[in-house]
Amino acid sequence: MRQQVVAAAVVRGGRVLAARRTRPAEAAGRWELPGGKVEPGERPESALERELAEELGVEVDVVRWLAGVVPISDTRELTAALVRIGGDVEEPEPRDDTHDRLRWLGPDELDEVDWLEPDRPFLAEVAHELRSTGPSLRAVFFEEDDAVQVARRLRHDGYDAHVERERLAGEDDDEDHPWAVLADAPVVALELLVDEHDGWLDHEDGAEQTGPAAGSPLDLPTSPRRIKRP
Repeated sequence: MRQQVVAAAVVRGGRVLAARRTRPAEAAGRWELPGGKVEPGERPESALERELAEELGVEVDVVRWLAGVVPISDTRELTAALVRIGGDVEEPEPRDDTHDRLRWLGPDELDEVDWLEPDRPFLAEVAHELRSTGPSLRAVFFEEDDAVQVARRLRHDGYDAHVERERLAGEDDDEDHPWAVLADAPVVALELLVDEHDGWLDHEDGAEQTGPAAGSPLDLPTSPRRIKRP
């Protein structure tokens, strides 16, 4: 029986995280979905959580496993899962000598890096996921603490949410520069948090969102959506 190796397709904002290897020599400089070996008696989900905490310093939630199993050698095989970042640390960074660089790649950027061969069979499904589930709403706040709290609450409820500097920051260097929370949560969920933290809603294209979008009626959730582990 081959030893199981697990990889994480960490998705956020319509992009996936790629990590550049530093070792072994034959893999150095090439890119992969981060992960590692499943230890004896360890669940694959637990192995992914442990490996990403050790290598990148982030907590992750497993959304689902991607299709397929890829042989790495006569003794090892690779499976991959779609995961999201949870917890309080939003930005992963290399924590050991396994990787030296990270990149967030959109579906049309996946061929810009030299992937290790075992990861390549999963990329088509990853690209499909990125094209179909990218965040469409942004909530803007003047205080970073407000943005961080909103993103944390959205992730707790199972949504994809992260904080970034608002791209429409003022031209004056002394002017307050706002922060944006990008999320796939429904308008009604974001409106409550925006009101609570004195912010406003924006479309991804920059047009201000002051209420439900025109068109079909808003499908209101009956309860918070939570990520279910396989």
